[in-house]
Amino acid sequence: MARRGPNTERGKTTSSRNAVKHGLTSDAPVIPGESLAEWQRFLAGIIASYEPVGQLETEHATTIASLKWRRRRVTRFEVAAITANMQSTEQNLQIAQAYIDRTLSKGILPDIPPAEVAEHQQRRILPLDSDLDKIMKYEAHFHRMQTQTQHEIEALQARRKGEHSPLARLDISGPPGS
Repeated sequence: MARRGPNTERGKTTSSRNAVKHGLTSDAPVIPGESLAEWQRFLAGIIASYEPVGQLETEHATTIASLKWRRRRVTRFEVAAITANMQSTEQNLQIAQAYIDRTLSKGILPDIPPAEVAEHQQRRILPLDSDLDKIMKYEAHFHRMQTQTQHEIEALQARRKGEHSPLARLDISGPPGS
């Protein structure tokens, strides 16, 4: 059976950083472009909100903070994807018009009226399908994990206080319109 994946040390090192490209699957709490101090303040705030007692409750609170932090990355990714798509509008229109005018091979790009560019930009306020699929996948995953962990910490805290804790919870969610 053929071995898949990188074989060289350089390849292995590069591959090990794949999750950091967009940061959505990175295990590191802080990736390049994020602030360690901001993460620490965020973590402290989440932990203080749950007032955990003991290591297990603290671990759950930390997990919730991590998931909420990663959901912020999804939002940043979405904004970056939309921004890039909108910023390419004028050039895309110029290339399309140059193709129609048969001047593309000459490198002549026509001027596009700003109103036309703005009109086309409004059609690009959603991410491309490939980006939207990624956004929805990770947002849903992090939301499910966060909800599950919140239920666990709430059950732990209820039992610790001698209160009733449901054995099971039912969360029903699905795509809009279902």
